[in-house]
Amino acid sequence: MTMKWFISALLAGLASTAWSQSNLQVDFKWLMSNHCNNNSPALKLQNIPPGTTSLKIQMIDLDNHKHDHGGGVVVRAEGFPTDVQIEPGALDKYTGPCPENFTTLGHEYQFNVTALSSENKTLANGSAKAPFSAKFVILQGVIGNK
Repeated sequence: MTMKWFISALLAGLASTAWSQSNLQVDFKWLMSNHCNNNSPALKLQNIPPGTTSLKIQMIDLDNHKHDHGGGVVVRAEGFPTDVQIEPGALDKYTGPCPENFTTLGHEYQFNVTALSSENKTLANGSAKAPFSAKFVILQGVIGNK
């Protein structure tokens, strides 16, 4: 075994581990009804790895880290398909966004999702972020409908 082969194998192993830990895709869309409402928005998840039996979801306010928005855990003992939509309102420990400057700049929020095995081992992580303001929600609807 040469040193070049060993280094190549080591780098390939590190790259595959990093890829598998961060390839979970998360997508969501704010609605005007999400303002100051504790019903979580729908979350579209893709590339959920095999063996995932629970999804830990947390929302954070990137502009105000002192406010805990919580989230929830979605469990399916039989496992999850590769792609799934978490229905609106499914997160039981979620506190919705209610930025004081909603009519102007609003705040930026991020959903973090961790796919876990039945042994509570992390299989993948993913996140998505978007600003939440009246202007952004209106523009998102106009741009998204074309």
